Amino acid sequence: MEGDVIKDSKIKMKSAINYKTGIFSLLVIFMFLFSVSDSLALNTKLSEEAVQVAELLNQAERDISEMAEKNISINRVDEIYQEASQLYSAQLALEEKGGKENYKLVIKRTSEISSIKKVALEANDELKIFKETFHEAVRDANLSEMQEEYNQIILSFNEERFEDTLELINKGYSRMSEIQSSQTAVNAVYLATSRTIKNFFINHGLKIVIIFFATLLFALVFQNNMKKLMKRIKLNNLITQKEAINTLLKNIQKDYFKIKKLSEGEYTIKLKKFKELIRDIDRQVMILKEELFKIKKKNKR
Repeated sequence: MEGDVIKDSKIKMKSAINYKTGIFSLLVIFMFLFSVSDSLALNTKLSEEAVQVAELLNQAERDISEMAEKNISINRVDEIYQEASQLYSAQLALEEKGGKENYKLVIKRTSEISSIKKVALEANDELKIFKETFHEAVRDANLSEMQEEYNQIILSFNEERFEDTLELINKGYSRMSEIQSSQTAVNAVYLATSRTIKNFFINHGLKIVIIFFATLLFALVFQNNMKKLMKRIKLNNLITQKEAINTLLKNIQKDYFKIKKLSEGEYTIKLKKFKELIRDIDRQVMILKEELFKIKKKNKR
């Protein structure tokens, strides 16, 4: 009898414990469902546009991260992102309160970040290529006169003026080509003139020797005529140089108009340089002729 009482007491105690456990479980489940329903209710309050703009902000974060990974300065885009984020929070709060939200400015700012990232990546790639090209060109040409332009290109990129960087790079290539073409033309004239003079001395070596000794003899006998002879020799040399340059001039005209071997820019630069050399020679020839005339006039007295 006493055993049955103890047994019944244990059964009742166990039932009470199970009842309490069940009640507690129901409370936990109810609280969970309430939390989920509340969360779902909050999400359903957000408009589709708000969700889309949130994704645009996430994409803007990814764009900024991509720029940072490539060691591109992000101060400019970061400021725009902070502004867009604050605008979004303000419009989101307005929307949740039932007000009339407007996400257009947020969308505009995220679009700006996307555009800047695109230009920045392009400028970064173009700048690397330009640097390599510039340093390779320095080995063959003197580009010191465009050092300031080179520095401005680097500065524009560091200051996050990526649009300016692309424009300055294009101008830099044109300037580099102009300098190289100009120096190539000058070197070509120098080499051609040097060869012509060298060939002149080789072909007229005996004459030159004779003229030298004759000049020395005349210097003793006809001291007054010495200057006249020297000037005539210089005049002949100038005429020879002019003939060589005229030959080069005909060659570049043939390369440009017939063979199409030269570009318009390179042709223009070389043509201008050759004409300057010819004008300088003509000026010297005119001066020499005047001096010879004065000497001749003096000898008649």
